[in-house]
Amino acid sequence: MYDHKDGVTLRKIEKSDLPCLLKLKQESWWGTHKTPIISSDDQEYWYDNIPDDQLFMVGFKSDTCQEAGETNPTRDVIGVGAYTNIDFLNRKLHISGSLIKKSRIFSSNAFCAGLDFAFEILNMRRVEAEVVEYHVAAQKIEVEILGFSIEGRKRESVYKCGKYYDSLVLGLLREDWKSSVRVNNYGDTCNKNFSHDYFQRIMERIKNH
Repeated sequence: MYDHKDGVTLRKIEKSDLPCLLKLKQESWWGTHKTPIISSDDQEYWYDNIPDDQLFMVGFKSDTCQEAGETNPTRDVIGVGAYTNIDFLNRKLHISGSLIKKSRIFSSNAFCAGLDFAFEILNMRRVEAEVVEYHVAAQKIEVEILGFSIEGRKRESVYKCGKYYDSLVLGLLREDWKSSVRVNNYGDTCNKNFSHDYFQRIMERIKNH
């Protein structure tokens, strides 16, 4: 698991998460996804055939985690993060995510955790994203809070209820992420279960003895 200092924990998707994620899909079936209407059978087929260059992490509030040893806190899931087109040679990927409606008050925390996981754990050099032009709230989070730059526009690339909209292409480089005020405010890591400073002190003690 990845425990972020903003109070959101991420873990890899499990098969038992599928009913919850099916509900999440059904909340926005009308145009958010490539396949508009799906069933539980579709979900299982998708899960069994996830490509090697894709990773899906479910997120939940850290303070609602179940006791250690219970690895499936499905009831607390607030959303899912998708890491696609993962390229470990060039160290880049595409990131996206969806939150259950009742959990969207945690949008900033969840998206911060998802992005920091990509850089801090997956060791990416570049992260890419895309947002539909009218989604002002998502643009605010991704540009103003996460630090993405708008790098281009795809004309009429998103279909919503009978009309096409442009989408904005976003990108963020590792050095810009690492030097941001937001990330530096976390201290030496974004992960609350690991501290470079702590282990540096341990290494110094070993060296001195």
